[in-house]
Amino acid sequence: MAGEALSLPQAVARALAHNPAIRAGDRSVVAAERQADLAGLAPPWVVGAEVENVAGSGSLAGVQAAETTLRLGRVLERGGKRDARVAAGTIDIERSRNALEQIRLELATEAARRFVEVLADQARTTVAAQDLALAHELTATVRRWVQAGRSPESDLDLMQIAEARADIEVEHASHELASARVSLAALWHAAEPDFDAVAGNLFELPAVPSYAALISRLPDNPALRGLALDAHAARARERVAAASARPDVTWHVGVRRLSTFNDTALIAGVSLPLGSAGRSALSVAQSEAETEAADARAQAQQMDVRQRLFSAYQELVHARTAFEAHRDRMIPKAEAALALIRKGFEAGRFSFVALSQAQRTLLELRNAQIDAAVRYHILLTDIERMTVSAGVSSP
Repeated sequence: MAGEALSLPQAVARALAHNPAIRAGDRSVVAAERQADLAGLAPPWVVGAEVENVAGSGSLAGVQAAETTLRLGRVLERGGKRDARVAAGTIDIERSRNALEQIRLELATEAARRFVEVLADQARTTVAAQDLALAHELTATVRRWVQAGRSPESDLDLMQIAEARADIEVEHASHELASARVSLAALWHAAEPDFDAVAGNLFELPAVPSYAALISRLPDNPALRGLALDAHAARARERVAAASARPDVTWHVGVRRLSTFNDTALIAGVSLPLGSAGRSALSVAQSEAETEAADARAQAQQMDVRQRLFSAYQELVHARTAFEAHRDRMIPKAEAALALIRKGFEAGRFSFVALSQAQRTLLELRNAQIDAAVRYHILLTDIERMTVSAGVSSP
């Protein structure tokens, strides 16, 4: 894409397509699916063999009295253990998929943040260049007045200092922009930026829904949904633990060869473990505690997200107010004041101090406008992340 301007949707798409975290999350989903498949399998058949009464003494010497047994057996699960495991595995798959969605959402949000930073640094670079150009013009004006004897030499020295500072700000803005571009490209695993600039209007602030509408979207937040799934998983483990109260039966059948009589016979056996109910009760109690803890965490997180959403929404409103105040009132007045003072300075009615202050005020207000716009867009991405719409709006 070298030579082209990168849009926000393109940046988000490239991050989602090439970031290693997405691949890791996808593999985690596959691992959960295979684990669920394993959990749904019935206990395996067991084949065994035994040889008795060999290499003894007397009549049991050698293999003349050997008894050889071939056995085939299996565990017979009782109490719905397999169904409980399958249900738990299904929830684990949902948890993995939800975790992947959360990774995608966080990555899209981070891509939007870094995109805004690049866009802002482009604007700051432009403002710094404008300030440097103005400093060059004012330095030339002051030099003429010094040469004409209308201004002291100190005015030229101060103006040259201001010019040098403006030059440093241009260099600083350039470095910040380069760093922001590298940071954005790193999201799709690119060592160097493969774009020259980003395309967007930093000063266009998208509208947002009402606070009530945003609150209604919170249940879809992957973080909250993940906590709810954690509680479901804990309940599924409760069912697995409860199912273990009924002991499994292990049975087997086989054939025994008795070398002494040169005969064969069928054998059969069954075994049942003792103490399963007590062990199950302990496991159920543990799972119940984990379920209660998961429910409590979900409730706490819900309140925390609501509080953070409210704070972000209030700050978003303030950021828009600050931006509009700079755009509509303060910057136009600063530009008009600078033009008036510059004209008056050239006519000898204003001092250099007033001219320098007007220039500095305009620069600060332009940068403050950029900061307000950046603040708005960053807060908007945070709100979009909490309400599961990250990457929708484009600056």
